[in-house]
This record gives sequence, structure tokens and C-alpha cells, in this order.
Amino acid sequence: MVYDYLKTAIPIFSLAINILSQICIFRIFPKKGLLNSVFLGFFIGLFILFVFEFCIVLAQPTLTKENIAMLTVHLLTYVSLGYCYFHFINLGETARRVRILRELSVAPGGLSLEGILSHYNAKEIIELRLQRLLANGQIIAKEDKYYIGKPLMLWMAKIVVAFKFILLGKKSEFD
Repeated sequence: MVYDYLKTAIPIFSLAINILSQICIFRIFPKKGLLNSVFLGFFIGLFILFVFEFCIVLAQPTLTKENIAMLTVHLLTYVSLGYCYFHFINLGETARRVRILRELSVAPGGLSLEGILSHYNAKEIIELRLQRLLANGQIIAKEDKYYIGKPLMLWMAKIVVAFKFILLGKKSEFD
């Protein structure tokens, strides 16, 4: 009975390893960047999940359909939890709404619209984002034009848009 509960907790334990790994990696190697630490933490947690699944298979004399089904469920659960963790970090790190709320919470006299807009100049925001994309190799600059570099984030964005369309019937919040 306890063994069954432990098997059920494998994706959650793997997520905990993911989170702890990501935090340690980011604090030890901050220059590698937040995104790289998130990806590395995810793959460490995924590795741990497979180690546990392998141990379960070794503990039984034969590979059963139940083991394969359990691996599939654990894998889908872990990937879903990892996706949620990624967006939890993303929400706190990059969402303008969250940043504005944080700034308002530490401004005892409040902030005027002009004060808020001075921190959120559209040109500066785009320039910062382009610098990050260039630094990560996600885009490249040639002759004053930008092109796709490493397409990983582009593929992720296309997958998110596809899921939005499937689930919500629209491609963006502006549709």
C-alpha cells in the first residue's frame, strides 16, 4: 500500500528536484541566466523521474502494461507540472502587471501615470528584449536586420499558440 503511494508521488518528487536544482544552478551560476537554469532543472528532474521508473521496473520480474501506463502518466504529469513551474517563474519575472504591482506596493505615496510610463518606455522594453534574445542566440543580427537564431523558443511559442487555439479557439488575447 505504501509502495503504491510512493509510486504515485514520483512526478511530484521529480518536480521538487527540478525546483531545487533550478534554484541551486541559478544561484551558483547566475551568469548562465534564468532560462538556462529552468531548462537544466527540468531535465535533471526528468532524469530523476526515469531513474525512479527504472527502479520500479527492476523491482518487478517482468515489464507490464501497467508499468508502461504508469510511466506515461508520470511523464505527462511531470511535463505538465514543469510547464506550470516555468510559467510561475515567468509570471513573477517578466509580467508587466506583476512588476507594476510590486512597484506600487513599495511606493508609499503612490505613482503617477507619468511615473509608471517613465519605467515602461516601449522602445526601451523592445531594446532590452532584443538584447536578451541576441545574448541567448535566439535571434541574430545581420546588416541591421534580425533573424531567427536558435529556434527552441520559437517552437515553444508555436506550441503554446496551437494549444491556445485548440483550448480557447483563438491564437492570442487580441482575437
